Amino acid sequence: MPVQSSFVSPANPFSVRDWFGLAGGICWGLVLSRFFSSDDMTGPWLVILFGPPVVLLISSARPLLSWQLPIVTAAIAAAFMNRTMDDSPSGALADAALWWFLCSLLSSPWALMFHHRSRRFRQLGKAPGIPIAYIGMVLLVFVCCGLTLLGFWTTAYSTDGGTHNRALPFYGLLAATAGIALSVMTECAARKLEVQKLVRGVFELLMIPGVILVIVDIVALFWRDSSSPHAVVPGVLSGMLAGLEALATMVWLTRLDRREPPGAVQAQ
Repeated sequence: MPVQSSFVSPANPFSVRDWFGLAGGICWGLVLSRFFSSDDMTGPWLVILFGPPVVLLISSARPLLSWQLPIVTAAIAAAFMNRTMDDSPSGALADAALWWFLCSLLSSPWALMFHHRSRRFRQLGKAPGIPIAYIGMVLLVFVCCGLTLLGFWTTAYSTDGGTHNRALPFYGLLAATAGIALSVMTECAARKLEVQKLVRGVFELLMIPGVILVIVDIVALFWRDSSSPHAVVPGVLSGMLAGLEALATMVWLTRLDRREPPGAVQAQ
């Protein structure tokens, strides 16, 4: 099928929309760089969550460039703005490289989702529309990951935290359960956008800490010291339940991948 002329191929010159996207990405990266500081992660998290989607809304024909532009701009600008008189330019560049690597790694779902979207529209010979639904999908993936990892961490932390807060294991179990349930719903919604394989891959990696958690908690439950306080047991049981939920979700996702016929997404 011939590609329609309205579709902008990455090999073609930049369109007016692409130039607006470049300018918007640089300006947006400079704005986000103002939130960087050495004592918190507010700036990096803002770049990870809200940096790429602004540029992708303007110009989504070149997703990798739209993903990297605000990240690179924010990392370089923040490193040099926060540089003290004692810091050398090479030290500022090293800080910028560190921030760039961290933000690029954690924001990789943006690049994966929109690169897949651009390639799919190119294969179909259609011009990509406004990617609101895809942006919402990526944000849902981030919410799922945040809730689930927070729940895993809370149950694991409370296991060794003593009796200072006995409600923490239960709160961690609730957070992990909510994150896993939202992951299942997000995977079902991803099928409508035909990005379910990417979403499943992210969620399968997300469930690995839960599987490790259930193994560690089983060992801690059966090999713990009998003289240890009984308050540790609720944390271990909460971790086991959260880990078993993660294990069941991983098995379910794996079976979905095996049941899906090869090339189904390309055929659609």
